Amino acid sequence: MELAGRLRGIFPPLVTPFTSEGALDLGAFEANLEAYAGTGLAGYLVLGSNGEANVLEESEKLELISSARRLAGGRPLLAGAGLESTRATIALVRKAADAGADGVLVLPPFYFRARMSDDALRRHFEAVAEASPVPVLLYSVPQVTGSSLSPALVAALARHPNLAGIKESSGDIALLGRIAAAAPLSFATMCGSGPVIYPALCVGARGGILAVACCSPRPAAALFDAYQSGDHARARRLQEELLPLAAAVTSGHGVAGLKAAMELAGLRGGSLREPLLPVPASVREELGALLRRAEAAA
Repeated sequence: MELAGRLRGIFPPLVTPFTSEGALDLGAFEANLEAYAGTGLAGYLVLGSNGEANVLEESEKLELISSARRLAGGRPLLAGAGLESTRATIALVRKAADAGADGVLVLPPFYFRARMSDDALRRHFEAVAEASPVPVLLYSVPQVTGSSLSPALVAALARHPNLAGIKESSGDIALLGRIAAAAPLSFATMCGSGPVIYPALCVGARGGILAVACCSPRPAAALFDAYQSGDHARARRLQEELLPLAAAVTSGHGVAGLKAAMELAGLRGGSLREPLLPVPASVREELGALLRRAEAAA
């Protein structure tokens, strides 16, 4: 089956654990993948925003992709590969594919975002798609880049045979719905915001790439399964119980909060890579309560 057809269900954007000295902790990374194997997750994303990809060296990125490939089984593996130039992005995309990624997630260049017109972005993404040996997903994350990809641009790009979908992380349900409606059926719209995954599914998302699935995978997967089976009452209830935790590990406390929640859930969050700092003890208490609430709902 082509990748676009396999982009369905809940994917965690895997965190990258570090040792207290700031080195890559590959053993902890692999332990998380082994723990996720029986939780109902549909696939994995490595080197996303929650994976602290922006502070990883290229050799570390490729090592993480290779490791995830060994442990992903038959699940699709996506890898973040967006950089600030078209040339550098193409180079990394090719290396990610060689390391075992089934598809790559490419965010728009944003350092010169005032000059990133729809025409400039279209040329960038089309060049990457032409050069990539694996399917490409767009990554719309205005929290990082400063602006969302427009429905018109996405619809134009969706016609390219090697552009398989989009991770839309704005949390704007109206925007996600417009994108899903404008794109062809072969193009997978994936929600990147846990607090709105249920309504996103209702307006056309095929699934979600959700930070909350890193620390609470079973309730996140159960929400998708309930929606798929038509049990909307259960899906809405799971959304209600997951929402506070999903908000806390994203906009609330960021990657530091997500890693703390993973540790509280018995997973391996590991240390952060500076300049990020860990959350204080009071936040860990808050996260523990929210985690217990989410787990009880499943």
